Amino acid sequence: MIMVLSARQRTRWIGLLIGLVVLALFGLAWWPKPITVQTFGAREQPLSVERVDQGYARVRELYLITAPVAGNLSRIELEPGDAVVADTPLTELAPLTSTPLDPRARAMAEAAVGAARAQVQQAEALLGSNRDLRERSEQMFADRLIPERDLTAVRAAERESEARLAAARASLRQAQANAAWDAQGNGRTLALRAPISGVVLKRYHESAGAVAAGTPLLELGDPNDLEIVAEFLSQEAAGINVGARAQIEAWGGPPIPAEVSRVEPLGELKISALGVEERRVRVILALKAPAPKLGHGYQVDARVTVLDLPNVLVVPLEALQRDGADWRVWTVKDDRATPVPVTVGANDGRYRQILSGLLTGQPVLVNPPATLVSGDRVAMGP
Repeated sequence: MIMVLSARQRTRWIGLLIGLVVLALFGLAWWPKPITVQTFGAREQPLSVERVDQGYARVRELYLITAPVAGNLSRIELEPGDAVVADTPLTELAPLTSTPLDPRARAMAEAAVGAARAQVQQAEALLGSNRDLRERSEQMFADRLIPERDLTAVRAAERESEARLAAARASLRQAQANAAWDAQGNGRTLALRAPISGVVLKRYHESAGAVAAGTPLLELGDPNDLEIVAEFLSQEAAGINVGARAQIEAWGGPPIPAEVSRVEPLGELKISALGVEERRVRVILALKAPAPKLGHGYQVDARVTVLDLPNVLVVPLEALQRDGADWRVWTVKDDRATPVPVTVGANDGRYRQILSGLLTGQPVLVNPPATLVSGDRVAMGP
């Protein structure tokens, strides 16, 4: 049996259907839309924490040539960059006037020679002790009894002893020159000789003329034996260990591998460019590769690795939010945003270590909106 609707009934049903469609469209328009978000799957990867600060390159062993006594200096023909050979003459000093020998001055000069000779013997003994310690430490490291950083520190101490011995020998030669000068007293000139084979780095005095005792004349060194000096904030230097891996950058050439050889124990007060007082600590780095174009006094950036974690769970820094004194991330479950408290560890400026609260592969929201609340519908962005 087919029911035939009258015109009035058909109009009523059509109006009712139109009303339902309009209501449905209004409902869809006002229905909360899901928030478009970007996600990141928590993953395991290596994490390195680094500290970067400015520094400069310097010759590891500098030798300052000074006038041992007052006299008339000959013109210094050497220029910066000129090579010198150990024990060859650099310049000459002639007496200002002929004066009779002073027994007291002669005795003082001979005493200075004796003191300098004792310093040489002390430096030789210290070097021998550090050399024996280095040999024993190498054997202990080979037997896996000490870590590599301890061996690195012992080797640095041996190199420092070698430098002290070289400085003591130079002081002895200067004291002997003073004694010889006092013993001459007859107008003969005194030749100032190079204590090492190297290069003239700086010429303090060029013209001939009278100079006082102790006047700086030349600075010598080996430009192939460089080290890096960087000044880190004391709170950053506290986390830097001897033997730490490093890299020298921003000097005008490719990055140079390096290693921390010494962290000085003293923090010095410095004023930053903004006028802020800071405590800075000098960190000395040894180059691990030759750098022919790097020179004495060149400015560099020193990047030191203070923590190297081989495989840890991480998320981007943009995925983390403060939750009072704690941290949290937002995860997605059934297309709904859910906050999850987490415990965090180290960060490298891009990623942060997650100690607890997440599983590998669990998606987290990156840059979640500040208005996001638990249970909001979310949709993955393109």
